[in-house]
Amino acid sequence: MSRILNILNVFSNISIIFASAGLVLATSSFISGLQLVKAANISERKIHRFNGFTTLCLFVILAVMSFIRTGIGFWSLIGWISGLCVFLLKIWIVRKRRRAFKYVSWLGATLILIWLFLVYIHIPV
Repeated sequence: MSRILNILNVFSNISIIFASAGLVLATSSFISGLQLVKAANISERKIHRFNGFTTLCLFVILAVMSFIRTGIGFWSLIGWISGLCVFLLKIWIVRKRRRAFKYVSWLGATLILIWLFLVYIHIPV
């Protein structure tokens, strides 16, 4: 029984690390996305895309870890899908409209709030 509790403890520590890293990456992606309006440097665009892709992967990993730990509840599923929809909406707007920085900056700020909530719910009590 203690071995199972140790495994769950490792999952809670890993989820905190992933949620914190996702918050940092989402914030840096938001800032670099705002800087891309002025810059035309290709390396900055690649860094911005890498941050966004890594943040999306961490989001999906945290969702899977949450479903493994607590099961798939209706409101939990709605929350994770809503967060994923914000990611996908941001990507869709950027791909569809090249000059959509006004709308995407609002979505980027929303992603930071989502990550703040994820860090909050993954802090062990």
